[in-house]
Amino acid sequence: MVQKLIVGLTGGFGVGKSSVAQRFKNLSAEVIDADQIAHDAMKKGSPVFDPIIELFEGALHPGGKKMDREKVAEIVFADPEKRKELEAIVHPYVYEKIREKIEASGRQVILVEVPLLFEAGFETLCDKVVVVTCNSTVKMKRLKNKKFTEQEVRARERAQMPEALKAQKADFIIDNSKSIYQTQREIERLWCKFVSLSKGANKQ
Repeated sequence: MVQKLIVGLTGGFGVGKSSVAQRFKNLSAEVIDADQIAHDAMKKGSPVFDPIIELFEGALHPGGKKMDREKVAEIVFADPEKRKELEAIVHPYVYEKIREKIEASGRQVILVEVPLLFEAGFETLCDKVVVVTCNSTVKMKRLKNKKFTEQEVRARERAQMPEALKAQKADFIIDNSKSIYQTQREIERLWCKFVSLSKGANKQ
């Protein structure tokens, strides 16, 4: 039986979690993307699709097979109560799907990318947690290049635990403000540690 190390990957909005996750994937980690599972939950056929429709009437794409995610995001980031109601539906579904994927995996190191890892209590699935950070100037520049307004960024930040608090809760931190080369070196260093831990060395 494969000895698995489950590593949670999280961080604030726009810090570059997905690019970090992709680099770990390139090193042979299995990456489980909680956002992708949540997106699939908003498609027809998902067991939580109907409750989400009831919560967001009028947010269906033409054809009725999936939710308009941009419209849903616009609603939930403007209405904290709606966001909490959506999370109460989606988070248990995502948690269970992640757990199933972990059990089915044959990889030594499994990276679980969850933006709201601590907020949703998903850290209980993990042996270790990596928090990706990025200084605000670099982060805002990247997000503006992706056509996010400052108002949209602030709304998403308010919906999450402060980045500094996430960093305090981390076992490891990756500063993604630096060059691609520096970030890659840090990821490779952690990868070696994770492989060692997955074999039982120093595992708590």
